[in-house]
Amino acid sequence: MNIKLLPLFAATALLFAACTKAAPAGPVQIFPDTEAPDHRNHAYSMTENPDGTIRIYTQERDDEALLYEMHRTGKSWSEPTRMNLPTRKLLKGASFSREDGSLYFATDAEMPPPFKGKDLNIWRVEWDGSAWGEAAPIEGDINTGANETIASVAADGTMIYVSNRPEMDGFGYGLGEAHRDETGAWKVTKFLTDLNDMRTDDHVVVTADGNRMFFYSHRSPKVGATDIWTSTRQEDGTWSAPVNPGPPLNSEDSEFGPGLSGDGQTLFFSRDGVLMQIGLDEVLKSPQLQ
Repeated sequence: MNIKLLPLFAATALLFAACTKAAPAGPVQIFPDTEAPDHRNHAYSMTENPDGTIRIYTQERDDEALLYEMHRTGKSWSEPTRMNLPTRKLLKGASFSREDGSLYFATDAEMPPPFKGKDLNIWRVEWDGSAWGEAAPIEGDINTGANETIASVAADGTMIYVSNRPEMDGFGYGLGEAHRDETGAWKVTKFLTDLNDMRTDDHVVVTADGNRMFFYSHRSPKVGATDIWTSTRQEDGTWSAPVNPGPPLNSEDSEFGPGLSGDGQTLFFSRDGVLMQIGLDEVLKSPQLQ
């Protein structure tokens, strides 16, 4: 294990025991003894399963990306351990489905024919209460020869996902929406071109009710180098123009990698590569969202 990761694990059980009672009042570090990482060792995209007993996040390590998991027993959390899921070098973008509790993640593992190459694709795996099952690529037309980096599924089965396929916006990574067809395969419903910026939009998470999403973007107006933006589903099913909530979520640093707690009350995110958390209600009080 890279020595730079070790400070991340200190005092884990103590902090999580304290933070499971209520959503934090302001942005606080999830791992309080974390050393400031360099740009090749960021942690981000923490996700928590619906019953609040498993947390998973992405940890970059030089030119690799890995997933680490923690399990809660009572009020204490286990130390983070590396997940054993199919990959070459990139394993990232974990997101627990609010529909069925399964885990969606992005990996550069070899895909079955006719897919080839080393691009990222969305896979899925289930937790049976004691162990992870066999992971497999999701069926349908989400995975392509481009990179698919994360997929977030709401309780009603709405998926919001990220890809750099040309249909997104023609430039970089963008957002798309998908639903299952009658066979259970995921089909693209629409490319969210009204939301996508010519720069990167990534690390998306959708709330359990499917009515709000958070994602990071380089677009302006911004507070830092990158900020977390939000959009809400409107009555006609379209998404509102993205809004930057500003402080206290966003700062002069770089914010990215949003994720949600199982109860939906806490927003996880990364600030310059350090995992943070904030009460969702506090974010939604932002004047920009009123």
